[in-house]
Amino acid sequence: MQYVVTNAQMKAAEIACDRESISFIRMMENAGIACAEEIIKLVPKGGYISILCGSGNNGGDGFVISHVLASHGISSAVILVDGEPKSECARHHFSRLYGAKILNWNEHREVCCDQIVRSDVVVDCIFGTGFHGTLPENAAAAIRYANNCPIRVAVDVPSGIDSDTGEMDTGYFRATTTLIIAAIKKGLLALPCYDKIGDTVLLDIGIDESCYGEDYVAMITDDSFRRPFKVRERSSHKGSYGKLMNIAGSLNYNGAAALSTKAALRTGVGLCVLATPRSVVSAVAATMHETTYLPLPEDGDGFVGDAASKVLANLERVTAVSIGSGLGNNENTRELTNSVIRSATCPIIIDADGINSIASNIDILKERKSEIILTPHVMEFSRISGLSIEEIKTDRIGIAKEFSQKYGVTLVLKGANTVIACPDGRMYINTCGNSGLAKGGSGDVLTGIIASMVAQGVEAGRAAACGVYCHALASDMLLKKLPMESMLPSDIIDILPEVYRS
Repeated sequence: MQYVVTNAQMKAAEIACDRESISFIRMMENAGIACAEEIIKLVPKGGYISILCGSGNNGGDGFVISHVLASHGISSAVILVDGEPKSECARHHFSRLYGAKILNWNEHREVCCDQIVRSDVVVDCIFGTGFHGTLPENAAAAIRYANNCPIRVAVDVPSGIDSDTGEMDTGYFRATTTLIIAAIKKGLLALPCYDKIGDTVLLDIGIDESCYGEDYVAMITDDSFRRPFKVRERSSHKGSYGKLMNIAGSLNYNGAAALSTKAALRTGVGLCVLATPRSVVSAVAATMHETTYLPLPEDGDGFVGDAASKVLANLERVTAVSIGSGLGNNENTRELTNSVIRSATCPIIIDADGINSIASNIDILKERKSEIILTPHVMEFSRISGLSIEEIKTDRIGIAKEFSQKYGVTLVLKGANTVIACPDGRMYINTCGNSGLAKGGSGDVLTGIIASMVAQGVEAGRAAACGVYCHALASDMLLKKLPMESMLPSDIIDILPEVYRS
């Protein structure tokens, strides 16, 4: 398992690790060795390296890096930006330095500047998780020169970035690569910080999972949710794999109905009923042969009409219901969504206009009889939470957790680094995927994937996290075939079989 941690959680994990298995000095050595191995891959032949070291433990990582580079015949200059080290671990590794030119910024500023300017690679070991507020004068000056170098490597956290909040000093170290030690720090996933830290590499330094305690955010990886589906036995039949009712679509948005339904079918649900206005049935039935239809009354504009009684009469026969994709936000949609929430005894997945329709009556969620998964993007979440978009962006993880527990729902807060919050306190974050997903219809595909998994019996939190990951992984697989600009939501559906096979 990989984790997203606050500074306090990381410190607690290190203390637990020191107490149970690996000393602080050894952890620092492990970190420096792992970083050096990655840096060696980046150094051009005969390249010139400068390592900017602070006086704390991040500087100690830099001393180990220099030591390891020297053992590989690669020389480096260690620049003490804030004088000699102050922490015990850092002093230990400073005493073991060999083969490095050591320069003290306070004593040789011009020489240090010249050293940085001539470097092919600059390694930032000034602050790590220790930065808050504004950069001190020495660090700001050193970073200003370093940011002109072609290869810029940050160790754990680029200096000038608050690793708890993601707030950035204007003179922050502009890393081309950030080597993350043990667990990614919460602030690095905040926006726009995440877009400013370059490529990221997560390094294992030997801290066991047991050291992290229970109150953590898990990063979703290939191993996190391997094969959530039940084993398909030879004697099984379509009823063995669930029945989904997908309430979606309108005359203007019939594509939303088609995309969410196709995604659900590709994800393995045994039966899918598309409950949709009659005009949508006419528009999509000729090309969608694997679903059945529940034609709904519609108003004069092609949106769903007074359909609650017809939908409710069919709810008892399904194992999950999804509602909202392309329905339109009007009074009929509001009444239908409220009726489903109050009546359904199977899990409910609410997306798009289903979410918009409950924004003025969010407490309806407390009248549910079953599990609910909400899949809002940040603007939709702003409507249902009453928070501004800027407020949400400052702490997406914390705000998502609070909302999930307050209303007892699984929340999928979509966007770069989608956050999944479960009412029992489990938290997940997805860091894969790309901006090829930034097209209308991508959310409908995600809804279909998650709803299909839930209909097949996958627990809500697991289905939400796994669905988000598979959706994002599909976009990454498509990069081998298409540029981001050319990706379509339907391409995501087409490549889902490869995702599930992998």
